[in-house]
Amino acid sequence: MKKSILVLACAVVALMFASCDTTYNLTDNNTHLLTVASSAYTLPTVAELQVAPTKISFQMTYKNNLSLKDISEFSASPKVQYMIKLTLNKAAEKYDADLIVAPNYSIATSEDFKNVTVSITGYPATYANFRTATAADMDMIKNGTSGTTVVPCSASSINDRDYNEFYAR
Repeated sequence: MKKSILVLACAVVALMFASCDTTYNLTDNNTHLLTVASSAYTLPTVAELQVAPTKISFQMTYKNNLSLKDISEFSASPKVQYMIKLTLNKAAEKYDADLIVAPNYSIATSEDFKNVTVSITGYPATYANFRTATAADMDMIKNGTSGTTVVPCSASSINDRDYNEFYAR
């Protein structure tokens, strides 16, 4: 009798383990890149650049992840350029500006070489008075005449997967 109860108990336990099913959940949030194409034509738009009269200063400190190659080829280093762009972006954000005009920067390491500090000075500026370009505006752009400087601009991005905010402290 004890043997049959033991066999029955083992069978019940075996059935319980066999009936357990492992469940896996998968969530896929993959955004596919689509080519943006338009058959619409847009009119050229011009804007005024309002530059603040006061120069600002801003600095950020990063972990020193620079290699000897980054230091020896300073102007071509993606890491150094990322640090400069991010610091410019954060300065514009802090001073509620669209861009920093005539930016100057300096880069210095800490005494223990563990950190790199990027300092930016320049004039915060914002775009204002957007309007459709006139024929005179187009002539100025085409010929480069007038006392006004024309600066082509586009939205810049520092969303570089190789050098993300991991470098920022």
